[in-house]
Amino acid sequence: MKHLLASSSFLVVNKYLAKKIGLKPSVLLADLISKEQYFKDNGQSTEGWFFNSAENITNDTTLTRYEQDKAIKKLIDLGFIETKLKGIPAIKHFRIIEN
Repeated sequence: MKHLLASSSFLVVNKYLAKKIGLKPSVLLADLISKEQYFKDNGQSTEGWFFNSAENITNDTTLTRYEQDKAIKKLIDLGFIETKLKGIPAIKHFRIIEN
């Protein structure tokens, strides 16, 4: 029961941002910010780039692959994130653009 209420079990989603860009892109961005912080804290972020798999995003946000793809496209189009494929097998890497 405690693991369900732990602070790491929650996503903080900005209501203003959700109204402007939609709930799903806002949820995805909140998850990516959390993941970015995890990689920074563990010294695994390279120039702001970090990876996250579609399966992991689904587990953390409940967004389907289709919903993720649409939210990622919107976040890229709005200039919130960049993505690239890296490694073998190719894994999607993200970088959050803070401006």
